[in-house]
Amino acid sequence: MKRVTIQDIAAKLELSRNTVAKALNGGEVSNATRMTVIQKAYEMGYEKLDATMIEQAKGLSKKNVGGTILVLFNRAESTFWNKIITGISDEINDNGYRMQMYIVEEDDLNATETLKAASEDTKGIILLCKFPLPFVEGLAISKLPITMFNAPKNGEAYLRFGNIIAIEGRHAIAEIVQELISQGKRTFSFVGCSDASMSVSMRYEGMRQTIVANGITIEESLMLTKGEPNSYYNFSVIEENIEKLPYFPEVFVCVDDDVAKYVATALMKKDMKLAKDIIIVGFDNTIEPEFFKSDIITVEIRMEALGRRLVSTTLEKITHPEFDNAIITVATYPVPRRMCNDRHITK
Repeated sequence: MKRVTIQDIAAKLELSRNTVAKALNGGEVSNATRMTVIQKAYEMGYEKLDATMIEQAKGLSKKNVGGTILVLFNRAESTFWNKIITGISDEINDNGYRMQMYIVEEDDLNATETLKAASEDTKGIILLCKFPLPFVEGLAISKLPITMFNAPKNGEAYLRFGNIIAIEGRHAIAEIVQELISQGKRTFSFVGCSDASMSVSMRYEGMRQTIVANGITIEESLMLTKGEPNSYYNFSVIEENIEKLPYFPEVFVCVDDDVAKYVATALMKKDMKLAKDIIIVGFDNTIEPEFFKSDIITVEIRMEALGRRLVSTTLEKITHPEFDNAIITVATYPVPRRMCNDRHITK
C-alpha cells in the first residue's frame, strides 16, 4: 500500500504543499486550516501525526448521534478566527455533533462542489466568511439550516436562506469617538472599505454619526473607504493612500486591528513622532502585546462565545425549522485601559 505523503494530502484538499507542511509542523496557518489538514491527514492514514494530532483528529472524526455540522471558510489566513473555531468546536462536541471543516474554492460559485464534499449525515451549515449570494442560494438547495457569520451591507436578501450573526460596531465606535472628541480631537480618518460588510458599515456609521452630532464637519478627503475590501490588507496600498492625504488627521479609525497595525507602521516609517502623536483606533482586540505602538485603542469581541453562538443558532434551527430567520447582533466592548490620555509608544 502506497504511503500517504504531504503532497497527497495537499492534492486532496487543493492546498499548496507548503501550507499543508506548515499545518502539520506548527507553522503559521490559521487554526481552521490546521484542523482541516489534521483531519484529512488522519482520514488518509498519514503516519507522521503525533499523539496530540491523532487525538484532535479523533475528536473531529468520531461519529456522534447528532450528525455533522459543516463549517465553511475561504483561504483567508488570520489569527482572528482561532478562538472562534475553538468556540465552534467545543459547542459542537458538547451537543453531540461532529464538526467537518471545508475550504471553499473560489470557482465553486453555486456551492456544487461544497455540497458534494459534505458528509451524508450533515444537519446544518455554518459560514465563517462572507460569501456571494449565488453561493448561499446554492447551499440552500440542500434544505439544511444555515447560519452566516456576517453578510454584506444591506444584505437582508441573505435572510431568505439562513440566520445572520453580525458584530455590533456602531455603538462601540461611537463611544470611543465621543471620548476622543471630549479630549479635543476634531479631525478623523476612516481606513477600510466602509461597504465591506454589515458589521463594518456599522463601525463607519458610528464614527460619522458621532462626529456630525458634535457639530464637527467631516473632511471627506480623509476618508480612505473606496476600493476592494481585501486591498486594505496590503501594506503598500495603505502606505500609498496615507501619502495621498491632504494632511494627517488627529485620529485614524480603522476597520480592524490588522489595518490599524498597517497604519501605525506606515506612520512610523514616515516619522516616529507621527506614529506616537496620532491616535489609532482598531477593532477585534487581536494586536500582540509586543507590537511597537502599544496604545492602539480597540474593541473586544468575545470570540469563543461568538463561536458557540454560531453553533447554538444552527442547532436551534435544526430543532425548530419553523422559526423565521433573523439577524442577531452580538455586543462588543471598547477596551477601557487604552482610552486614557497617557498614551505611550515603545521604542
